[in-house]
Amino acid sequence: MPAYGQAAPPPAGPSALTPPSAPVYGQPTAPVHGAYGGGYGYVPRPPVPGGLATGAIALAVAVTAVQVLAWVTSFGAAEEFERAARAGTPSAEVLTGYDAVGLLLLPVQLAAAIVTCLWLWQSRVLAEAVSPARGHARSRVWVWLGWIVPVVAFWFPYQVVRDVRAATVAAPRRGLGWWWAGWLLWSVATNVATQLTTLSSAGAAGTFALLPVAETVGTAGLVLALVLWVRTVREITAGQRAVTGVDAR
Repeated sequence: MPAYGQAAPPPAGPSALTPPSAPVYGQPTAPVHGAYGGGYGYVPRPPVPGGLATGAIALAVAVTAVQVLAWVTSFGAAEEFERAARAGTPSAEVLTGYDAVGLLLLPVQLAAAIVTCLWLWQSRVLAEAVSPARGHARSRVWVWLGWIVPVVAFWFPYQVVRDVRAATVAAPRRGLGWWWAGWLLWSVATNVATQLTTLSSAGAAGTFALLPVAETVGTAGLVLALVLWVRTVREITAGQRAVTGVDAR
């Protein structure tokens, strides 16, 4: 006990009124998510994007379901395109159930792309917060642009997903490469099918028989991609919950 008139000695350990570490002027430090320090105060850890993960899975299933319809209707459409070609009518002037399914596929794909990129963006932010030392091959902007920029779209999205999973999941399972292979197979086959349906009548007879072939290949690739994508999204979400110790929002 201090004598009267003498100041009490300072308490051991850091004061409850000051942060554990004070910033040095001119030398800023990075924020620590989920803790005090670095001159930033309390920096909350990004939440687990569980709702977006569920939406990404649901819309991926929807895209696959519409693709199956496109495959089923492609057989009848090929026959109609063949008859029109023999009569000298361009395929663009022939309306079939296959065309109606194609119109349905576009908005479903757009919705799936937006929700998936939102989920992947939030997952990237969380991955950087919980594993700041782990590098990523691509910057955050490629979470969105990687899917639409020509040429790099063949491998940038795969790298983004791969790095997010590696930074979040302690022991990732194999099969991510097969997911991407199925996605690319569907993308190429869909492009081939689109080219076939825009052929002119001149010399097109006999070519439309390839339409069901392209749709069969594309559907098989997308089903493979869907199975592995659902597994990947669930794996990443489980890893996010484990590494943060909180429930998904």
